[in-house]
Amino acid sequence: MKEKIAPEVHHNIIPPSADIPILKFYKGYYDCVYIILHPFMKCRDIEKFMKKEGALTKEKLLQLTERSVSWNEIISLCGFKDIKQVDRALRNMIGGLNKRHHHHEEQAKLDQICELNHLIIPPEGDFSDLLLDSMLSTIIELGHDWIYIGDEFGWERKLEYIQDIIDNKVEVNSHHESWYTTKNEILYTTHWDSHFTLLCSDRETIEKVLFKHPFEGFYCDEETEIYWSITS
Repeated sequence: MKEKIAPEVHHNIIPPSADIPILKFYKGYYDCVYIILHPFMKCRDIEKFMKKEGALTKEKLLQLTERSVSWNEIISLCGFKDIKQVDRALRNMIGGLNKRHHHHEEQAKLDQICELNHLIIPPEGDFSDLLLDSMLSTIIELGHDWIYIGDEFGWERKLEYIQDIIDNKVEVNSHHESWYTTKNEILYTTHWDSHFTLLCSDRETIEKVLFKHPFEGFYCDEETEIYWSITS
């Protein structure tokens, strides 16, 4: 009986590995990657949010949101030096780092600030509902009407009309997914235990995206890895 061997998955439709630089992972597919930091959420009704009555859809979450809170504001509130401290504190809050990288003071400070200010930490491994409509709008503005929604392994995908997602006519869960245009010109993807989205394309396209929607974040350099807050 012939052995079943799955074909190799191209790197232009999946999240990067954590053990090599991001640009090296996408070499030959995308020459530019921008890390979009997921904002914190200031909640209108923290008790109702914590109860999570029914499915917490994008529409319901936005109704519970008073405003988004940037990492730069968190730095100020916590007295941190930079976004690396925010990233480490978030990863430690979800148990995403081993003991060698466990900064108890950073984690405790962020936890305290979130409690005092009724802040919800951003999602890890999922797209941020606070950013979804802007992320999708950028693709339409660049001339694309359809998008593939793929699983994190690159094994399955479905084609959706982008405006239907924005208008909440199509249910998407945005959990550990990769979203990419029909000819792979643009990729949005996430990584387990990471509170950010990777926007992958060419430099000109990403600059056009950021001109219309200035997402908080930074460009990857040749050394940037998934765990950039502890590896650089």
